[in-house]
Amino acid sequence: MPYTSKEMGRASLSRTFILYTLGLFAVLGIIFIGILTKITWDASHARAIRVTEAFFQATKRPFERAIWTVNADATLQLIRGLESLEVVEKVWVETPDTGNFGEPVTSSRRAEALNYTLNSPSTILHKDAIGQVFILIDRNTISYEIVSTVGFIVTAIIVYLLLLAIVIRAVFRRLIGIPLSNIVDYLATPRLIEDPPKAELMPGRVDEIGILAASLQSMVQRRHLDLQKIQEYQTNLEDLVAHRTEQLKLVQEELIQADNLAALGALVAGVSHELNTPLGNALMAATTIKDSASYLNTELERQSLSKEVLENEVERISDTANIIEKTLGRARDLVGNFRQVAVDRQSEKKRAFNFDHIIRETLATLQPTLKKTSFKIELDLNADEIIDSYPGAVSQLVSNFVENALKHGFEGRSSGTIRLSSNVVTSTDRSLGSAKGKLIVFKCKDDGVGIPDKNLKKVFEPFFTTKFGKGGSGLGMAICYQLVTEALNGTISVSSTVGSGTEFTIEFPAKAPVAQKTQIRRKVH
Repeated sequence: MPYTSKEMGRASLSRTFILYTLGLFAVLGIIFIGILTKITWDASHARAIRVTEAFFQATKRPFERAIWTVNADATLQLIRGLESLEVVEKVWVETPDTGNFGEPVTSSRRAEALNYTLNSPSTILHKDAIGQVFILIDRNTISYEIVSTVGFIVTAIIVYLLLLAIVIRAVFRRLIGIPLSNIVDYLATPRLIEDPPKAELMPGRVDEIGILAASLQSMVQRRHLDLQKIQEYQTNLEDLVAHRTEQLKLVQEELIQADNLAALGALVAGVSHELNTPLGNALMAATTIKDSASYLNTELERQSLSKEVLENEVERISDTANIIEKTLGRARDLVGNFRQVAVDRQSEKKRAFNFDHIIRETLATLQPTLKKTSFKIELDLNADEIIDSYPGAVSQLVSNFVENALKHGFEGRSSGTIRLSSNVVTSTDRSLGSAKGKLIVFKCKDDGVGIPDKNLKKVFEPFFTTKFGKGGSGLGMAICYQLVTEALNGTISVSSTVGSGTEFTIEFPAKAPVAQKTQIRRKVH
């Protein structure tokens, strides 16, 4: 087992669940106690003020008579009477004529004292103010009352949380802890896959834990059956390897086809984006012509059309028509190139075509992608003649070479050049076609980072890529190799120098054989 019982106890779900639960309750309790303390303090303070005011109102007239008659003893006796209240800390009287009675507070707490005005009790004179009574509420008494109340509540909450923790732990252990321990013990059974227990792990449980246990047992049973099948397969390993190899070939072919379709999809997206500009310009120009026609029609109806206005609008319509013609002409060229390339890509039929023209058509469809980069393409095409082969394969090769250079050849660089060249040569190699037949030599060279020697011999292997997990499928060069050797019946080679660039060279007959009984697969490094 990966953990000891002591370690599992410290990291158990019940412990964690209780800590989180009680922690949340504690936070909520602290907030509740803070709010309760504030409410209790305000209520106690207000109650103390009310009691003090009520008592003072009962002694106000004696205060006024004592101050009016300058009876110090009576005044001090009334002050001591107020100070005898539990919520009163200190009382003093200040008069403008006879001085102060009691001991005034001179600290900052003076502003907290309640202030009441004493008026003259004389019925003859005006009731002028004869002094002020200051009553300071005793904070300690209120604090003690609040501490007593809140302390009782806190104690009750703590006891409640402890009882809640005990109950939650017992319920959690009963419903989750013990079943999970049983599942762990089941998974720790020796030779679980080879000889799984037959008894049901948690009979009668239909909740999530029961479903989990049943799923685990079902998975173990499936693995047990798989193990039995593997043991059976071992008795006939050669047949199994041949079967798996055939399946791998099918998967590889499917992946290659998917890669081809993905490349065509990217081509469609790029051409569609490129068509937006000319079509948008044409739409804007057409709208301009419509506005001019509407304007002329309005002027005719009003019979206010002048020669100058007519000439201006005709010139405007003529210029706009030229714009439409140019933009739609560019759109027509884009669609024509894309249609031909797309048809060739999806067709495996052999036909006559101009080799250099196919390269230019393919590059035209790649322009939307190339415009987004700072890399350049140079052409040195000298195979401007009609050949009889597979244009779809040629177009696919050009696309893969350019995309491979952009993705891998210029990694870490902000500029670079891809050079495409073509030539026609004469060869007597019967393995490449008829005697003294013409060969097409096509090269793609970049001045990028190059390929290390350890990877150079693996370039054409399926699924080999240095960009695994970063968008590289490892099928681009494998597809190129397959197209050259199987479709075009030619050879492909690669040479590279680290830091100087890479060059791919393809040679294939200008006239593909009618029937190829044996596929020629040659790689030259």
